Amino acid sequence: MYSMAFMHRAVIRTICGLLAERSVVLVEGPPRCGRSTIARQVAAGSASGTRIVDARGREGRAAVADPGSLSAARPVILDNAGADEAAAILSWASAPGRRQEADRPGDAPDAPAATDSEDRASAMDSTDGAGKALENSGRRPRFVLVGGPFPGVPATCGYAAAVTAGPLSLFEVGRASVRSLWLRGGYPEAYGASSDDAALDWLERYAADLAHGALADWGMPREPRLITALLESVAAGNGHGFNENAAARALGVSRPTVSRYLSILSRAGILFSLPALPPGIARAPAERGAGVTGGVARAVRAPALYVRDSGLLHALLGVRSADELAMKPRMAAASWAGFVAAQAREAASPGTELYRYASADGAALDLVLVRDGVPVISAAARRLRPTSDRKSVV
Repeated sequence: MYSMAFMHRAVIRTICGLLAERSVVLVEGPPRCGRSTIARQVAAGSASGTRIVDARGREGRAAVADPGSLSAARPVILDNAGADEAAAILSWASAPGRRQEADRPGDAPDAPAATDSEDRASAMDSTDGAGKALENSGRRPRFVLVGGPFPGVPATCGYAAAVTAGPLSLFEVGRASVRSLWLRGGYPEAYGASSDDAALDWLERYAADLAHGALADWGMPREPRLITALLESVAAGNGHGFNENAAARALGVSRPTVSRYLSILSRAGILFSLPALPPGIARAPAERGAGVTGGVARAVRAPALYVRDSGLLHALLGVRSADELAMKPRMAAASWAGFVAAQAREAASPGTELYRYASADGAALDLVLVRDGVPVISAAARRLRPTSDRKSVV
């Protein structure tokens, strides 16, 4: 049985880098993605004795009630925090006196907050970096709130920052594990299951939990049959434009209801979409980069909608094994393309925008990466042999 305790998540370095400059770091993500493990790993990275408390317990409630009374020598990690705890801590951190204190030169370390690209380049050094960032907490109490959902934090906010955690990525598990990660997905309990069958059993229960109220805090109603049908509908068309009108008719609800539920599922990290490549970028000449030319007048404008985790996708489609997936080439191809898109989102450097391109005559690119308005990479995800994911290419 795989243990998450032995895998250092790439997001840890980002959290610790931000904590060196901010009073509050909010860490949210989909249910069961390993948020509590991330909290323990952040705490373990500090030699100064970081306090980790459950926001729902007595000690956690006391910390939220009077944040300023806590020692600045030990950052506080509030696990299982929600919107109410975040609102209270952010209100305290945003007070004028607190903001002036946070802006005093010399309080924050010289090192800038880590970027996602730095995470990937320095994963082996992240534990040491975490310890140094947490130890240098200055005179201000620092907080890491792990849970969610949390209120939005403006990009210009100088005292707080938000980080989104998610399922395990290919960078975290290693290229040698691509087969398991693709079939089982990145939810730690599924990825680390004793067998593929056990992993898919867990994923089926997880899908049922999502429909039976696991996303209630995100605003999703407890309507199991409706939510399950909606998720299965998205899975059936994974990687294509989603027809909300047709889904509303099939489910017997209004289109605004379908749109609202899809928005919640995306906000919670269950789904993601890739917008269509804007016409202006599509017409860029090829010599400017990986330009996409020709047929742009007939380009499909709808975004492509994906189930974020490939293992959850397979559970929603009723796939029980790698052999079964291999016997359904179209399903496998759509699954692989979604897997590649999801991993590209995780690996993309800051400032890179991801799009998809499709034309009415069938031409398509699963990914177009754009930087500074110029396409730099265009890719089509294809599996060369339906029976072997090891021969897949991008």
